[in-house]
Amino acid sequence: MTKKEDLLLKKEVLNGLTAPSFYLLDNLEIKNQTDSTNDDAKESLKKPHNKLSAHLAEQQNSGRGRNNRKWVSPFGQNIYLSLGWRSNLTFSNIEGLSLAVGVRVAESLEELINEKIKIKWPNDLLINEKKLGGILIETSSDEKGTLEIIIGIGINVFMKNKDTNEIDQSWTSLENYKKRTLDRNLIAAKILNNLLALTKDFKTTGFAGYIQAFENRNALENKECEVILDGKIISAGLVTGINNKGELLIKINNEIINLRYGEVSIREL
Repeated sequence: MTKKEDLLLKKEVLNGLTAPSFYLLDNLEIKNQTDSTNDDAKESLKKPHNKLSAHLAEQQNSGRGRNNRKWVSPFGQNIYLSLGWRSNLTFSNIEGLSLAVGVRVAESLEELINEKIKIKWPNDLLINEKKLGGILIETSSDEKGTLEIIIGIGINVFMKNKDTNEIDQSWTSLENYKKRTLDRNLIAAKILNNLLALTKDFKTTGFAGYIQAFENRNALENKECEVILDGKIISAGLVTGINNKGELLIKINNEIINLRYGEVSIREL
């Protein structure tokens, strides 16, 4: 059972923010239970004064991952965090955003553990080929054409085996690699510091500023993979890298093909 002193606390998370992050963030909300922190962030952006709004929960009842898969969200063990960002960027400006977020989150967490975190295109965080967490980016535009970006992040921190019957892949938790005692309030603050910094620099650099950092963590680099469309394997090839749009480059029959996030899935052979 999670003790009261182990719960997420708004004051503790705010205390962990840097001064620039503190002044950038318009709103921070922490709930014991919610359907989805992504949905909470969407709702928050309806208020004109919230341009950057962060949402955490101890438990999600309807947490989701890519392709609407269920995100297992037991109470008081992990990080379920969404950042709502109202931006003047365009849809083309945010190509590769999920990969850049992956880089930022990995950098945040590696300060606390003894392992390197890799990123499996387009949105999984891995340690030793086991899933540590995931990223879900959702976008829409309001009536004025302003882009509303929701950055959803789930990180396994203290996940226990008894909570994982619905997970269909190998997984792991930060607790297994810790350098020191882990504090979820500190982890949330570290992630927020890096995400808020990203909202500033991504406007200038786009994904081009993150390509090399991603390539250094690319879990699929030089791996033979299957390409899956609508649940069916359509081809297979060798992953050779990434381009400046965040598209995965795969060599199929001696031709380099660009795979676009949201259109296909990929599975290592």
